[in-house]
Amino acid sequence: MGFFDNISKAFSNAEYSAPPEGVKATARHILVKDKKQIGLIMNELKSGATFNQVAKAFSTCSSASSGGSLGSFPPGRMVKEFDEVIFDPKTNIGEVIGPVQTQFGYHMIVVEKRTGV
Repeated sequence: MGFFDNISKAFSNAEYSAPPEGVKATARHILVKDKKQIGLIMNELKSGATFNQVAKAFSTCSSASSGGSLGSFPPGRMVKEFDEVIFDPKTNIGEVIGPVQTQFGYHMIVVEKRTGV
C-alpha cells in the first residue's frame, strides 16, 4: 500500500458509510391510521383478496392507487421502523408482516424482492 492509500484508509469509517452498492428492496404496504383496521385487512387477505386489492381499498398512502407498491429502494430511504423490517434477513419474501407502527400509522408490509443483503 502506498502512502496515500494509508491516509485514505485512516479516514474511512465503514460504520457510517453508505450501504453497499446493490443493497435494495422492493416492497408493498398498506398504511392505516387506526390499528383496529388491521383485523379487517387480515380478514380480507385470508378471504382470498390480493394484497394489491386490499391496499387499494384500505391504504391511506398515495401508493394505494398502485396496490401499495413502493418500488425499489436502498436502506435509509424509509423510516427506521420500516427499514428494520424490510432489510431484516429473517423477513420472508412474499410474507405479510405487521402491523409495523411508524409516525405515519400502522403498516402491513410485503417484501417482494431483496438484493445484496
